[in-house]
Amino acid sequence: MPTLKAIAASTLSLPADNYIYSITASAPGSFAAISSDDSLRVFDAANIDHVSVVSHKTHDGGVTSLRSYPAGDSQLLATGGREGTVKLWDVRAGNAVLEMEMSRHSAVLSLACSPETNTIVAGSELVSSQAVVAFWDIRSPQAPRLQYVESHNDDITELQYHPSRSNILLSGSTDGLVNIYDTTVTDEDEALVQVINHGSIHHAGFLSDRTIFALSHDEDFAVHPATDPDEPGEGPEPVQFGDVREPLACEYVAQLCIGSQGPYMAAGNKIDQRLDLVPLVSSPAWQFDKDNTWRLPGAHGDEVVRAVYLDEQSQSVFTGGEDGYVRAWKPTEDGDAQSQAGSAKTSRKDKKQKDQGRFKPY
Repeated sequence: MPTLKAIAASTLSLPADNYIYSITASAPGSFAAISSDDSLRVFDAANIDHVSVVSHKTHDGGVTSLRSYPAGDSQLLATGGREGTVKLWDVRAGNAVLEMEMSRHSAVLSLACSPETNTIVAGSELVSSQAVVAFWDIRSPQAPRLQYVESHNDDITELQYHPSRSNILLSGSTDGLVNIYDTTVTDEDEALVQVINHGSIHHAGFLSDRTIFALSHDEDFAVHPATDPDEPGEGPEPVQFGDVREPLACEYVAQLCIGSQGPYMAAGNKIDQRLDLVPLVSSPAWQFDKDNTWRLPGAHGDEVVRAVYLDEQSQSVFTGGEDGYVRAWKPTEDGDAQSQAGSAKTSRKDKKQKDQGRFKPY
């Protein structure tokens, strides 16, 4: 089995007992991370100890979500907070250049950005029986230009724009639904072009222009065709994988990562202290290509990996975990990364480490 070796590890100068929530691209060669101390930090891909703090206190109520907002030469990042605001940060200036407020100050749980349409969209926590998908035009951010308030009846945990159609948005919720909207339509009922009933959504998104994935909080996974309202007739049936923990020999799924070679399921095992990147292939049918799994031995010790980013520019993988570290990984020619993984087993929480078990496929 091919392996990646840990070539660097950094706490990003976080205070002790904090951990990483999310990692996203910032500018070329740099990445941003949010963490449990509510800070927003940027680090260098070539030297992850080279860290700058954009904000020590990103949101008063706690930061929940992070997305890049690519806009020419500007280095912009969007964050959402539990106090009900969305902020757009200028990394170079080190300050928030815009702040937008949710109605009822409901907590922001998810974000998506569309620079092509100057739009930031946020999904809210359920408040007073209402969960909101709110759209802002950043050129006039005083109030949302559009809101969908009836399509979900629980927390909105995922938002993602279509990879090639800036008018199509996906939302996922703990109510079990994945919704697809045509955002050029203001009437909410007419804007909804597809509804998938899957189970409490942990992650969902587009695998391609015509394919959608859904992953529940209990690790149930499925691949669905995206319907085209202009093409009548039934499309192909969804592929239901069920609970992927046993077939992938994992305890949890961190996320699904998409690179130029296709999608990978990031599957973690705390007992065995490892993270596997398992390719998801579509030919001859949707399936996991377990024979070509990339293993990150040691991972983040016996702590959960919360964030995974595939950086094809540096040919690296960056992970963030509940041990409070960001780690950088690269392929190793001889396939033996165990000697490099020792640093991954040291915990800032000074916890007693569990015995490292041997991986046994089911």
